[in-house]
Amino acid sequence: MAIVNFMRDLFPSDYAPQPPFLNEALLSKKIKFMLLLCGILSLGFITTSMVGYFIARDSLSKQISTDTLPLIGDNIYSEIQRDLLKPIIISSLMANDTFLRAWVIGGEKTPVDIQNYLQEIQSSYRTVTSFFISDRSLKYYHSTGVLKTIDENSAADQWYFQAKNMRASHELNIDYDPSDPSSLTVFINYKVFDQQGGFLGITGVGLALENVQKILEDYQSRYRGEIFFVDANAKITLRGAPLSKGIDFAKLVDGQSIKQRILDHEIAAFSYREGLHKIMLNSRFLEEFHWYLVVRKSDHNLDDNLFDSLLINLLISLIITIMVLSISWFTLSGYQRRLEAMATTDKLTGLNNRQMFDPILERLLKRAARSNNDLAAVIIDIDYFKKVNDQHGHPFGDKVLVEVANLIKKTTRKSDVLCRWGGEEFVVLMLNCNSVEAMNFAAKLQAVFAATPFSIEEHSIEIQLSIGISSRTTKDKPDKLIFRADQALLSAKNTGRNRIVIG
Repeated sequence: MAIVNFMRDLFPSDYAPQPPFLNEALLSKKIKFMLLLCGILSLGFITTSMVGYFIARDSLSKQISTDTLPLIGDNIYSEIQRDLLKPIIISSLMANDTFLRAWVIGGEKTPVDIQNYLQEIQSSYRTVTSFFISDRSLKYYHSTGVLKTIDENSAADQWYFQAKNMRASHELNIDYDPSDPSSLTVFINYKVFDQQGGFLGITGVGLALENVQKILEDYQSRYRGEIFFVDANAKITLRGAPLSKGIDFAKLVDGQSIKQRILDHEIAAFSYREGLHKIMLNSRFLEEFHWYLVVRKSDHNLDDNLFDSLLINLLISLIITIMVLSISWFTLSGYQRRLEAMATTDKLTGLNNRQMFDPILERLLKRAARSNNDLAAVIIDIDYFKKVNDQHGHPFGDKVLVEVANLIKKTTRKSDVLCRWGGEEFVVLMLNCNSVEAMNFAAKLQAVFAATPFSIEEHSIEIQLSIGISSRTTKDKPDKLIFRADQALLSAKNTGRNRIVIG
């Protein structure tokens, strides 16, 4: 309705536009209309962009949580099986190797044989270390020789006795390599049994921790998420790059702690909020490692990408808004000019019409009063014009009016205002012109018409003019000035026509 009302104000049915110097109100309405249109377009574009942004954000979050993260977990699990399962297979082969079993059952008589065996394993499979610990002698055999004897009272050796009592056949353990105390190593500890199921010891190989971390970092960079392992106590055991933020395993999500949701399910996928951001988490139990693989992703990066898209959409909307406003402005201005021309210009002669004349007269009177200048009104009438129409027809009479208007226009000054008053009458407003000067103008005009032959459509006619003149007085109002000129014109016509009378 607001637009309709503005349009009604801008182009009413009884439109009466003002001359350029009185168009401030119309210009103000047009500006208000353009501001309203700008507001509507901006609100529409911003609302559409923001709704699209939040819908896309919610949709992508759901897609990542339900589809992408599980798929990432599957891919990572497959690649971990490829990259980290190999050492487990090597350790399994060592634990079931008949040579190793026979050597232990035989009494461990030749340490050089087991040393050569471990060297061959380490060289063939390119592990950073390989080892065997005998449960009978508690000796720690290494590819470089016997490193030490395991001591049950040593805190550094407790891992062996814990691994000995574990239910699983093997475990992953991160510890310092006894052969290189400065290097953290991922050990695969595998139980060795004889044919009767008797426990013989633990064997296995080790991988440099930095290699495993590099693998995880590569996954994180590729999938733009955080990847880490947790053990059965929800303790982070292995990760790639430092986590952007720690994880609160006690935080409740739908009535369960994050720890419970991870450890109580072999596969879990859920999301929760931390401040302004949504955290999506996917976990799965890796039986080979007895650890849980956790993939965590925040919608922070998602927001960055979508925000860039939002800015692009808003920029495009701004450009479209500017284009629409520009087109609307020029279109309205064009229609306004056309309507002004239609409403203020006489269609036949191209002169100002009577509707245009009234505000011009009022303005000139005020101007003359302020400056105490003269102002004359000259009303011109074509004598016996009705006979021209009766004898030759109205189309012919219209052509006569056009010729008369052009001749009067050529005779007036640039500062004079010429209007078609109606029918065969014309009015000239002459600023800085008194009645005597107006009389001289009228006489000159009659002389020009007397000397000008009018030949139209092979018909020659003589045009004579009756003219009434009035000049401004201190108490004049617009209607009084014109009334006195009109009365003077009436007197000129009543006293024989082709006369000039000053009222």
